[in-house]
Amino acid sequence: MSPKKHIEIPHCPWQPTEKQQQFVDNDALEVFFGGAAGGGKSVALLMAALQHVKQPGYAALIIRKDFPRLALPGGLIPRSHEWLAEEAKWNQARRQWTFPTAGDQPATLTFGYLARPLDKFRYASSEFQYIAFDELTDFTEDDYLFLFSRLRRSTRLDVPLRMRSASNPGGPGHAWVKERFIGGEPSNWDEPTQQFEKHGRIYIPSRIADNLHLNEEEYRQTLLHLPAVERERLMNGDWSVQEQGLFRADSLRYYVEQPRSDEQPGQMELLDPKNRILATIPEGSCYRFVTIDPAGTSAERTREARGAARSWTVMQVWDQPQRELSRFLILRHQVRKQLGFDQLCDLILELHREWEPERIWIEGEKLGWAAYDTLRFKVSIDCVPTTVADKSTRSGPLQLKLGKGEVFLPKYETTWRPGFEAELLAWTGNNREVADQIDAAAYAAIVVRERSGGVIRVM
Repeated sequence: MSPKKHIEIPHCPWQPTEKQQQFVDNDALEVFFGGAAGGGKSVALLMAALQHVKQPGYAALIIRKDFPRLALPGGLIPRSHEWLAEEAKWNQARRQWTFPTAGDQPATLTFGYLARPLDKFRYASSEFQYIAFDELTDFTEDDYLFLFSRLRRSTRLDVPLRMRSASNPGGPGHAWVKERFIGGEPSNWDEPTQQFEKHGRIYIPSRIADNLHLNEEEYRQTLLHLPAVERERLMNGDWSVQEQGLFRADSLRYYVEQPRSDEQPGQMELLDPKNRILATIPEGSCYRFVTIDPAGTSAERTREARGAARSWTVMQVWDQPQRELSRFLILRHQVRKQLGFDQLCDLILELHREWEPERIWIEGEKLGWAAYDTLRFKVSIDCVPTTVADKSTRSGPLQLKLGKGEVFLPKYETTWRPGFEAELLAWTGNNREVADQIDAAAYAAIVVRERSGGVIRVM
């Protein structure tokens, strides 16, 4: 089969990225380009709007919540002036470009807004063949659906009707946009330009790496400074992260490590929500233990046999301060890997040598008991029984500790902490959702709760 011919984009001086070209070429009625910031989504809306400006009578409309955002430096109106100043005529009052054509009617590209619910009726008598919403999650679903009534053409106009949109996750409309577009099956898992289809609507995921004109590494470092929910949405285009899951972003607490010096020993500074020092913990003064959620439980193997992704082994190193601060849990380190049994045992021994925990707790499923039998004469290891299969119930002690602000994560760790936070904030308690890091942390909360009694029990 010969490759599909790319559609020409008149008056566009930029070479589209692969994802932008995929968006422009798509001939579905409704296409959403959504995900990470920096992926070139807004520019793709302008590219697609220009596709048919040589057709007499063609009319395109690009909408944002308000005009100031369209006119900001780097926004679509300044960008359109860079591209079109010598190609078309600009009407400032109408915010409209007019393009000469070979016929008796010009083509137009209009910039509009929908700041209030009644604003949509400004377009009640209009007719467009292309309508695009920039930052769709800023709008209500009613506004979006109403504009479908303005999507029409005469029988003489040989152009497709297209409803297009782009957005990062988040914003007032996050829930309805996710429900409308996210969750379909990919058209081709093996293609880097994979797209998803849901009830005939197309979702094209945006990633920072898609935009070759952007300094990816520098931009990612900038986004690492954002709060956890906003960071995951803008950096990774994560639609699953939510403010109202079982774990909330405002419950996350952090600590800063102060390394040992000639003048003073090393210590950890636990921070409150305003980044003030809540407590100072001298290095080496805590009860240290490890919790392990090994891949390969019977339930996981069943899901994998049905086509689910292979599960991960998670090992976490925890410090529990003494006396009046013993309610706190400090996560020092995490390893998350896909391992066989021999590799699992080797990694446990390596972690034990490096961190010297007083005890290692491993999930009491078949693989955990096998590791216990293999290692019990080499390290201090025991099993946490898993008599409760429901992950949400098992995570109860962790939910309580996080809700009280008693679990602390390393503030400046950027290799594993963002992934742990993303899993926390995406989790709704459904047993089918990925929760291996949460499971390991749940065991830590259970260990701390029960340690004073000398017996580890699961609810």
